[in-house]
Amino acid sequence: MSADYEYTITPRGVRAVRSKNALAAIAHNTSKTINLVRLELKQLSFGLYFGNLWLVLEPLLQAATYYFLLTVVFRIVGADTSFAFFFVPVTFWRSHAMLVSSAPYFMSSKGHPYVEQGFGLLTAYLEVTANELILMGIRVGVLCAFLLIAGYSPQWTWLLVPVIAGVQMLFTMALHVWLSMFGVAFKDYGKLVSHFVWLWWYMSPGLYSIGRIPDWAQAIYYSNPFAHIIPAYHAAMLDGNFPAHLVLANAVIAIGSIIVIWLGARRLRMFGYQMAQFL
Repeated sequence: MSADYEYTITPRGVRAVRSKNALAAIAHNTSKTINLVRLELKQLSFGLYFGNLWLVLEPLLQAATYYFLLTVVFRIVGADTSFAFFFVPVTFWRSHAMLVSSAPYFMSSKGHPYVEQGFGLLTAYLEVTANELILMGIRVGVLCAFLLIAGYSPQWTWLLVPVIAGVQMLFTMALHVWLSMFGVAFKDYGKLVSHFVWLWWYMSPGLYSIGRIPDWAQAIYYSNPFAHIIPAYHAAMLDGNFPAHLVLANAVIAIGSIIVIWLGARRLRMFGYQMAQFL
């Protein structure tokens, strides 16, 4: 359990009360999280000849694959078939796909071991979030360098990209918290989630714009949060603007995600005590 709380086990679950040394405990947990993130990043590149260079190569290769298939093989033309149009969403989608796909296995691979070792579930969630934020930051740096080389001029709207990324991360972690709990009780669930994430990417506007969506499917299209998140990236990084409807949509996504995370955090207090019977 986390050191900044005192825990009491009751018939209604685990109740937490913030301890008197909360600030010292928060500093201690922060230090632990930083060290764990550093260890995780080293493990990602261990044994690879290109090491951390793969953080740069993977999104580039994925975007290049889509560009080749759609523009060279299928000969699709339009403003939404440029390499930059593909590269922008690929850069940010990878973090969402990794966190959501791994969520059903989170408790068995990281959550439960962290509880047994005294780190607590909170540290496990903070570590996986911080690790993915660092990886996203590296990818965004590569993306910005590419855009500058490709002739895109820096716009003030580029400053909004961390805000949009924050909205995406809130939405992703809202799913991650609940999927990680469902994955403990339903172990086959992880197989379904990975296929759903793969389908979700093709139902999101990373490879096409709204102009290619038929009228009958637009209601379904707009129910997808990434129908508002990915166009926000495109608008901010490629078009140099940020329309009001995207501001409103992303604000709604952020508020809804915070509520879902809060509900998930409340459920986790009891779940941390019950988890052992499933693992």
